[in-house]
Amino acid sequence: MEETHVHALDYLSVVRRRKWWLVAPIVSSVFVGLALVRFLPKEYRSTTTLGVAAPIVSPSLVNQTTLLDNQERMRAMSQQLVSLPILARVVREERLGSGAPNDPQIARLRRSIDITVPEPVANTNEIRRLDTFVVSFTDGDPARAQRIANRLATVFVDENSKLRAEHAEDTSAFIATQFRASQVRLADLEARLRKAKEAHMGRLPEQTPANLQTLSGLRQQLEANATALRSEQDRLSMVERQLEGLKQGSSDVVFVPRGNEAALPPENRVVTLQRELAAARAVYTDKHPEVQRLEEELANARKDVIAERQRPVADRLAQLQTDPAYRQLVADREMARLRIRELQRAVSDAQRQIGQYQARVEAAPMVEQQLATVQRDYDLEKQQYSELSAKLHASTIAENVERNRSGEQFTILYPASYPTEPTKPVPWRVMLIAIASGICLGGALTLGREYLDRSVHDVHELKDEFEVPVLGEVTRIQPV
Repeated sequence: MEETHVHALDYLSVVRRRKWWLVAPIVSSVFVGLALVRFLPKEYRSTTTLGVAAPIVSPSLVNQTTLLDNQERMRAMSQQLVSLPILARVVREERLGSGAPNDPQIARLRRSIDITVPEPVANTNEIRRLDTFVVSFTDGDPARAQRIANRLATVFVDENSKLRAEHAEDTSAFIATQFRASQVRLADLEARLRKAKEAHMGRLPEQTPANLQTLSGLRQQLEANATALRSEQDRLSMVERQLEGLKQGSSDVVFVPRGNEAALPPENRVVTLQRELAAARAVYTDKHPEVQRLEEELANARKDVIAERQRPVADRLAQLQTDPAYRQLVADREMARLRIRELQRAVSDAQRQIGQYQARVEAAPMVEQQLATVQRDYDLEKQQYSELSAKLHASTIAENVERNRSGEQFTILYPASYPTEPTKPVPWRVMLIAIASGICLGGALTLGREYLDRSVHDVHELKDEFEVPVLGEVTRIQPV
């Protein structure tokens, strides 16, 4: 079969000849579209608007200044809105099913929910913070769509508040557990540190300044005691020389009791008379009665000295025991010896204490190194304990805020309205698709019929078919 050629200029004649092949599909598609609009199941969408209400308590007071960004907020809300607890509660309260995890109504509700963000009222350069959301629910029954949309919004607001309170309680309980564990560890480290310090009491690094100050005071005390000891030793030596001189009958020191010069020892009386004689000769001549008297007494005293020296030692000591000056020197010697013993003991104690405090000062670096590990662990744990204490206080306040619903909460701004127009199917869209389909089908049938028709309709087709010249053409004969 030879191919039939259809030229572009012949389309109009083709449409005129095959007009029913084009019109019939278009008319049929119109009727099919009307039938689809009439009999296809309709879907109605009901929307409700949720907003984030401003918190009653300032977030800065409860350390909740960190906010989620827009993507995290949108993701969190979407996940929570279609979560199993919320959808199961909606199914139970609307009596759509049992609300079990495997209930098919839950999956149907999840597919019918849509979350969008409304367009901003005005465009600004600042980053927009999402605080308003539109929740849509689609169903074949407009009343049920409205009812489920409102129920979904109500359940979401309630469950969100409960979830925030549970999260706050869980956070507070977790921090409280960590706080108690840190408290136990801190008490254990305190006990270890206390035992270590008690074992090295006096050699602790913080006691080094006090030890150095005490060491300086002890050294000054040692020097003062050493000076006093030397003075007492010199005094004791002088007293012992005086006593020895009295025992031997000569002394560099003369004790002259007032009003009782005759009671003086002979040696002392000789010295006294020699001084008085020298003083008298400086005033009087040798013939003066006073000078002669003193010379006579001096001669008698010297005789007494000679006689005294010839006496036995025991007799002289017995006589010295009755001498007040001798007894005073003996008492002074005993007192000096007592003070010397006390000063020697004080010097020994000071030297011993200086050695102890010097050892403490020298041992402080080693003790500090031994306590460094325990002290470091204690300081770190104490810092962590302080941080956990502050966090526990803040989490307790946040828990009370969430429990009383005084923080940031979702609220229903606009309840769901009753949908009057279906969202599916859209009549004009169905009719447009049906008409376009009819036109395409009619065009395809018209071109197919023309292609399969082998009859000749005009001069051009005749020339193409038989390749013979045409002498004349008869116009179309209208039937009578």
